[in-house]
Amino acid sequence: MKRIKTAILFDMDGVTIDTEPLYTKAEIKLFTEYGIEIPQEDWSLFRGSSERDFYKLSMARYNIKEDKDVFIKKGRQYVAKEFNGRIPFVPGFKSLHQRINKDYLMGLVTAAPKHMLNKINKLIHLDSYFKHMISGEEAIRNKPFPDPYIKMMNYFNVAPNNTIIIEDSVKGIRAALSAGARVIARRGSVPDSKLQIAHRVISHLDEITIDYISELLQS
Repeated sequence: MKRIKTAILFDMDGVTIDTEPLYTKAEIKLFTEYGIEIPQEDWSLFRGSSERDFYKLSMARYNIKEDKDVFIKKGRQYVAKEFNGRIPFVPGFKSLHQRINKDYLMGLVTAAPKHMLNKINKLIHLDSYFKHMISGEEAIRNKPFPDPYIKMMNYFNVAPNNTIIIEDSVKGIRAALSAGARVIARRGSVPDSKLQIAHRVISHLDEITIDYISELLQS
């Protein structure tokens, strides 16, 4: 009997690697340069945004009059400085990878720009965990649209109902749901109440076992 293909797709920031604190530090430094202190409740607005959407949203929301290209260049410089240090994996990622990589197709799908994905891959060798990785820039539309996830599912030739996507941001969860996949939301980046739109919500990647995956796909 032919085995049905099943794919597990990972978001990058906040699911595979623990970069959210690094982005936050860089963003605080950038906004401080313009005399802006970001309200705590605003941070979840940025999580899961593409680079373009982040700069567009923040300039409009805080009435930043800087030239857009200059603002983006400064932001990228702050991010690069933070990322030049150690980039940690999310706790439990490596053990999860070891549990599932022989039985499931695995892909990385990020809203981050291609240059950032390449930089991170060069620093910590993400390609030793994922043979297939795409940036949202490589799809017609980036997250929160489903296009990046649909592109990866098409690449694997796997049906949405045989795909599980792990996300941690509202935009990412919406993209995954719109792609028709089963969605697991990881706590940490946004208020728990906003994660409830996902099929499952977890606190730690260790909760994802083979039995957990099978049960989710059958639900």
